[in-house]
Amino acid sequence: MSNFIRNVLKLVSGSVTAQILGILLVPIITRIYSPDDLGVFQIFVAISGILVIFSTFSYQFAIMLPKNEEDSANVVFLCSILVTLISLLTAVVVLSFPKDIENALNAPGASKYFIYLPAIIFFNGLFFVQNYWLSRKVRFGVIAGARVIDTLSTKAFQLVAPIWNVSPLGLIAGYVVGYGCADLFMLRGVKEDLKVFKKVSIKKMKEMAIQYKNFPLFSSWSALANTISPQVPTFMLAHFYSTSVVGYFSLANQVVNMPMGLIGTAIQQVFFQRISEVKNENGDMKTVVSEVYKKLILIGIFPMILLLILGEEIFTFAFGESWNVSGTYVKILVPWIFLYFISSPISTLYSVFEKQKVWLTFSMILLASRVVSLAIGGIYGNPEFALFLFSLTGVVFWLWNNAYLLNLAGINKKESVEILIKYAATGIVVSIPLIILKTLSTNFYIILLAAGVITPIYYGVTLRDDPTFRKVFSAFLVNVKNKI
Repeated sequence: MSNFIRNVLKLVSGSVTAQILGILLVPIITRIYSPDDLGVFQIFVAISGILVIFSTFSYQFAIMLPKNEEDSANVVFLCSILVTLISLLTAVVVLSFPKDIENALNAPGASKYFIYLPAIIFFNGLFFVQNYWLSRKVRFGVIAGARVIDTLSTKAFQLVAPIWNVSPLGLIAGYVVGYGCADLFMLRGVKEDLKVFKKVSIKKMKEMAIQYKNFPLFSSWSALANTISPQVPTFMLAHFYSTSVVGYFSLANQVVNMPMGLIGTAIQQVFFQRISEVKNENGDMKTVVSEVYKKLILIGIFPMILLLILGEEIFTFAFGESWNVSGTYVKILVPWIFLYFISSPISTLYSVFEKQKVWLTFSMILLASRVVSLAIGGIYGNPEFALFLFSLTGVVFWLWNNAYLLNLAGINKKESVEILIKYAATGIVVSIPLIILKTLSTNFYIILLAAGVITPIYYGVTLRDDPTFRKVFSAFLVNVKNKI
């Protein structure tokens, strides 16, 4: 089995137990916290997520690139200094203008939680930096362990906090604690490289900052725009409607992205390391990109079809009657989420091919289209219409993104479309019994049982035609068994 597959398995299987536990705990959390609580928390996550991306000026992407370890260590220190400075600057702003920020966001009562923003920016920023250094050192096991710590400590705190008080504070504090614990765990892996870090100097950091200036000049703004794009609904739904609507949207987005993000982030991280290595060795980039693209489609298409068919039923069953609206939202968002899932890992090719300017242009236009679509939906329609326009723009732009990146890697567009159609058609055919059962208004538990039977059938059919993925899946199950 290739090192690429082995490293993906380390990341996925190492954190799968914690991620499954996290998903299983979401129904408990939705029965403790209200949609308003979840809405305020989502606003906090959205703000911190944007500031975290900006905190490193995208220099973390340069950690992978230098051939010299000492140069890479200097980039790590440069990123850490920038994260600290942005965290301190955020503290000054939120302490000086808490009410002004609250009013601008139309989130009554949120100002009392802004004091936690500097902490999460610092911890989350360091998480990013250590993540890329450990990826460079191919210590994916440490990264997987950190994700376990993050998930478990976050969920544990969020479940214990309501003993004293049920409020957004429990969700927010748990989020901060999770990243703090993960950072401490990752430091154990970084300690092995103390000799390299002792050679860091201000002079060398300046040299690295200048050498990789395209990252802050272009990549940082495109990364910021792409972070803001999925967070735009949080701010605009709060502006046009309420924090409850934001809460419904947050759950819909979170439930789908937790499992998909687990796999997608792992593949992205290993893919970036592997493709950078292949480029430095003048290897066959087309084969690597093609294999990753096929696997992403195979993994993601069937769960998306299930959500399109049974969105409301699944959310009502899992999270309670009051969260039925989230099921409607997820059906609207599914096409965009799927295309983003298969686009996100291969989007690192912009950095590999040094196409930061194209990525910046794409990101800015995407962001503008998102704001316009949600504004139109907010003014002339309801939340569902606004999210439909938001999802539609995402579909159009990420389809273009895939075509452009595959072309960069030398992959035939016709072949990539055929792969997408093949797995989509297989997923639809396998799902026909579910569609019939729902049309006949069959009891949900029968439909759920049918879905449990059909899911392995789909993956069985696709695995039969894909021996490489069959090896990956078999090894994945062995690793999960060993972890448990």
